Amino acid sequence: MKINNEEIKGVLHLQMSEENYHLRRYFPSDLFNGFIEQFWFVNWNLEEQRTHTQQNLPDPNFHLIISNEGVKLLGPVSKRYSYKMEGVGRIIGVKFETGALKELLPLPIEAYVNREILAKEIFGLDFVHNLISLYEHENDLEVISYIHDSLASFVQPITKSKAITQSLVSLIKNNENICTVKQIASYANISSRSVQRYFSEYVGLSPKWLIRKYRLSRVLDELETNSVSILDVVTQLEYVDQSHLIRDFKEILGITPNRYSKLK
Repeated sequence: MKINNEEIKGVLHLQMSEENYHLRRYFPSDLFNGFIEQFWFVNWNLEEQRTHTQQNLPDPNFHLIISNEGVKLLGPVSKRYSYKMEGVGRIIGVKFETGALKELLPLPIEAYVNREILAKEIFGLDFVHNLISLYEHENDLEVISYIHDSLASFVQPITKSKAITQSLVSLIKNNENICTVKQIASYANISSRSVQRYFSEYVGLSPKWLIRKYRLSRVLDELETNSVSILDVVTQLEYVDQSHLIRDFKEILGITPNRYSKLK
């Protein structure tokens, strides 16, 4: 099983947060190409009376989550996502590829944005019963092997439309020069209307919103790793002006840039 050592993105105050938990990530086997992006495990052991609220700006993917609260499916998250850690605990997660669950869902993907549902609603009760015992299992690779077997029958084919959508999301995520839907369409050699349709069908969030999210993720990276001012970030990431950055910060993260920097 190949370990995922790629740089972690979209975590608020990453260096400070990492002191509170232990994260491991693994790539799936080739059988799950286009269906599962990665498996992830988080463990924490906080001293009595101490808590940590983990805050992320996540990718627009579904996650299967196994915790002490059961087995749940988390839909795409449009804004900041927070999770409170206390005492001793762990989470086992499966991050699905963009649009991977579309054929399994009874409702359009947009209906699951910012929602958490019981996994049995999508995968069935037997599936949940098989996975719930994994919460106490400490060997990551054995857990992954079991989840592999449990999810194998749910793997959906990678359609042309799904593959195009996954490439469009990757384009926005990895190309800092993408600032408009028109630019996405130009890079992909398709119409802006087609871009909108793919995102509506497979992502559940608009491409414009995703552009704003990933630009803001780059802002977090700059503030985390470099001694830069907000004005520096505005210039480096080519925001129209400081007010646009402040608007994105407040709307997506619920905090101003200055307040965020002071909390570092």
